[in-house]
Amino acid sequence: MSVFSRGERVRIVDSKKEYDRVYRIKDMKKTKDGGVLYLLRSLEEDPVLRLYYEDKESLLERIC
Repeated sequence: MSVFSRGERVRIVDSKKEYDRVYRIKDMKKTKDGGVLYLLRSLEEDPVLRLYYEDKESLLERIC
């Protein structure tokens, strides 16, 4: 499925924009076309939930 697991901290990587928001993976599902859909929760005082679709063109980066 994915190299990530629930509970890991990640950051969205995009060559066009720089993202500084860190997220924790709350849930994930594999899609029919082979991608992965993540439910991400930001690690801020007022957390934000975000659906993120990862395929060959978009990437998540693990935060240690």
